[in-house]
Amino acid sequence: MKKTLAGAAIFLVAAYVFALPYITVHQIRQAVKARDSVALSEHIDFPSVRLSLKDQLNAALMGKIQSDEMKDNPFAALGMMLAGPLVDKMLEAYVTPAGIGQLLSGKKPSMKGVKKIQQETAGAANNVPPTGESATEEKPLADVTLGYKTASRFEVEDQKKGVRVVLRRNGVSWKVSDIIFSELQSE
Repeated sequence: MKKTLAGAAIFLVAAYVFALPYITVHQIRQAVKARDSVALSEHIDFPSVRLSLKDQLNAALMGKIQSDEMKDNPFAALGMMLAGPLVDKMLEAYVTPAGIGQLLSGKKPSMKGVKKIQQETAGAANNVPPTGESATEEKPLADVTLGYKTASRFEVEDQKKGVRVVLRRNGVSWKVSDIIFSELQSE
């Protein structure tokens, strides 16, 4: 009887540990839908996401500048120097709970998006509901494939929107460490 009980307890703990990233994805979906920045913040490794997005944006810009049509352009290097602060400004806006919510909903980074996020962030601080799409219309991380890649890496991929979200084990819990846009990878 004790062996059966111990075996059942071990099985339940193993099942729970296996299910944790699925539970985390569900909690992230609910936080994005509810626009709950505190709940969403608990599941995001902001420094890691910021670095990941910065690397992707800089690589995409370098790819554009090194393309055949831009290679001979004397202003390309100047454009790259000016792009650095622009990338930093976009990251400052997007790597916030409101910005991550938009990214997880499949919205691509843009300067228009930066202004919208800044307005929503200011509205959230004043308890003003966001304008435009309502929280019930958003379907973050909907129609995705998800699963373990390694014991400490879990991926959620939305092929239609071209977004892949990487969660990494953080102790017992899981946190979003990368948000990868296939559009930025191919450039």
